[in-house]
Amino acid sequence: MLVKTGLLIVSNPKQIGNVLGSIQKQVKSTLYIQLLSALSEPLGSFIPKKCNVWPKFSPTIHGIYSQVARYCSGLDVRVLLSGLKYNISKIHTQKPIDLIILDKTYPRSEIDNFISTRIDNVTKEYKVMTLDTEHIEDLEVDTLFADKKYKHTVLGGTFDRLHLAHKLLLSEAALRATNTVTVGVTEENMLLNKLLWEFIEDIDVRVKNVKDFLVDICPELEYNIVPISDPFGPAITDPTMELIVVSQETLKGGEKINSIRKEKNLSLLDILPVELVDEPNPKPIEETKISSSTTRIRLLGTVLQPIETNHNIPKLPYVIGLTGGIASGKSGIASNLQKLGAKIINCDLIGHSVYKKGKPCHGKIVEVFGEKVLSSDGEIDRKVLGGIVFKNKEDLNKLNSLVWPAIAREVQDIIKNSNEKVIVVEAAVLLMANWQNLCHEVSYRNKSTFDSIEHYLLQIWTTIVPREEAISRLIHRNGLTQEEATNRIDSQPPNKVYVKSSHVVFCTVWPVEYTKEQVVKAWNLLSGRMPS
Repeated sequence: MLVKTGLLIVSNPKQIGNVLGSIQKQVKSTLYIQLLSALSEPLGSFIPKKCNVWPKFSPTIHGIYSQVARYCSGLDVRVLLSGLKYNISKIHTQKPIDLIILDKTYPRSEIDNFISTRIDNVTKEYKVMTLDTEHIEDLEVDTLFADKKYKHTVLGGTFDRLHLAHKLLLSEAALRATNTVTVGVTEENMLLNKLLWEFIEDIDVRVKNVKDFLVDICPELEYNIVPISDPFGPAITDPTMELIVVSQETLKGGEKINSIRKEKNLSLLDILPVELVDEPNPKPIEETKISSSTTRIRLLGTVLQPIETNHNIPKLPYVIGLTGGIASGKSGIASNLQKLGAKIINCDLIGHSVYKKGKPCHGKIVEVFGEKVLSSDGEIDRKVLGGIVFKNKEDLNKLNSLVWPAIAREVQDIIKNSNEKVIVVEAAVLLMANWQNLCHEVSYRNKSTFDSIEHYLLQIWTTIVPREEAISRLIHRNGLTQEEATNRIDSQPPNKVYVKSSHVVFCTVWPVEYTKEQVVKAWNLLSGRMPS
């Protein structure tokens, strides 16, 4: 049975990869790592303390996180710094320890004594596991600012879904600070050019995650975690700062900060460029270094929020709502789902049919918008009608109030009379028209007591592309002008609204092979939730 939290006491950091695979089979959530050689009296003084200057541990910490990336990326791994920096009497962690792992064999009496005297937060039924790596290796020593300590260090970033690269940068700042670490966390106005920015966590969540991590690995320091609305934050105004930690990729940003500090007659910061952790198995569309953008890409096709099946409606057909903005690639997603076995109800095609002569909507549209929307054969000229309604929100609302109910009735009739196992309702306006009630699953965050199916917020799958990509597609695919394409995009909710309202999200900006991968992933997860 997996335990929630483990603590690895490591004597051989270069060989930590040999034990991480075994640990991942035992621990499901958090793994703390304590360097044995950093402690003053470890396990009966088997090992003398190797370094008395904290920054010299930097390469070892980098090596540990690099091996974690290769062997157990699914765990929340945290290398503890307090024992490296201070003569602490006990190892303390925020989360209680269920499993203590040692990478070297010691007499049981020594282990029991170590746990009782040196570990502060263990559960009553903790377990001990030994995974012997046979020998002990010397630590590597950092050569850049190796002997320098700083009262106040600073760094900045997005810190979305805190990952190993973030942890490495934060650890470098904490390792070298004697008093204070300031972290600037970017606000939403700085995120709009980032890949899949709509997935980025709220600022409050990112600030909290950064602080929780830092307090866990080194609670002795003072931490200022501040939202920033520009690339520089307090680094260009605070005279007490002495060191800025950057990645190799953002080195120029650190140099720009120093240029501004010089103009303001502030002391220049030492700049510590950190080589980030390699991504072990990047796909062609992913970055070679561990990054938040890769993390967000890997969320595509997965379930983003918990789902509860609505047991008050028939189990079959199982109905999924597929939505997304204009030109976001819904048809391609629908085509892939059809190949996997789903029946597709295309609401655009149904919408075209309700405009036809002889259908109730035809006369109502002419009555509201006049005969100028008719072509020579008496049918509705959709291009003329679109030119009217996409320039005026009130006119668009009038049209929608006529057409949407007619489309919904057609869709409901198809679902009721279908023998299909899975039906996908493809509709750009699914959320705006409140057609969620045609689908099958309920989100936990919107769960309450209801009388009928119409009151449920149900499972939605969404496709998104960047705004500029959607406009470009409309211009080249539909022959619209820049103004016409922009008006159509602006008539619909922004991507972030779609993402917030959805359980599964796809993005179609990459080659079709990767779009298909996203759909297959979502389909396989759906199969596990469906009734057998």
